Amino acid sequence: MPAALWFARSRSFAAKAAAFLVTLPLVFPPIALGYMLLVLLGRNGVIGSPLAEHLGVRLVFTRAAVALSAFVAGLPLFVRPVQAAFGSAAIIRFEEASRVLGCGPVKTFFFVTAPLAKKSILGGLLLSVTRAAGEVGITMMLGGNIAGRTNTLSLEIFNCVSRGDFDEAASLCAILAMLGLAAYAALERLQKER
Repeated sequence: MPAALWFARSRSFAAKAAAFLVTLPLVFPPIALGYMLLVLLGRNGVIGSPLAEHLGVRLVFTRAAVALSAFVAGLPLFVRPVQAAFGSAAIIRFEEASRVLGCGPVKTFFFVTAPLAKKSILGGLLLSVTRAAGEVGITMMLGGNIAGRTNTLSLEIFNCVSRGDFDEAASLCAILAMLGLAAYAALERLQKER
């Protein structure tokens, strides 16, 4: 949410550059983005090397890498709708009224801005979680596909098809389809409540 608020309110070059990076997973092939993250966070990477050397943290091919992959994949689908809500003229007018009435910026955010943007926040959260659940490219490159450790439901479908176990792949697809249908129903309900 802080990133969405910053992107909605700032016209600085830094905000635009950060917004570009956040949007990258929507416009860049996931496998290529996963490779870029692998290069950055790997043992010899610009970020991975100091993490391992100074903090003893190894990120690549761990559960943390799978979580990071899901976060990166879903982030733009959360930030973009929330950014649009935070940038709406109606919310800005209510924030100004709150500030005129003596509320500070933090209190205004939690009691005015966030409640008014609640539906966009929930919708963005649903979209980002469902996108993260279906992520394969970034996860495979950064987290690996280690059975029982870093493989996800989507990667397991890939594994089933690779070994010719089409019945299990179909069962796993059915589970993902049910989760997708539940997310779609929740989004539709949010739209009707607006």
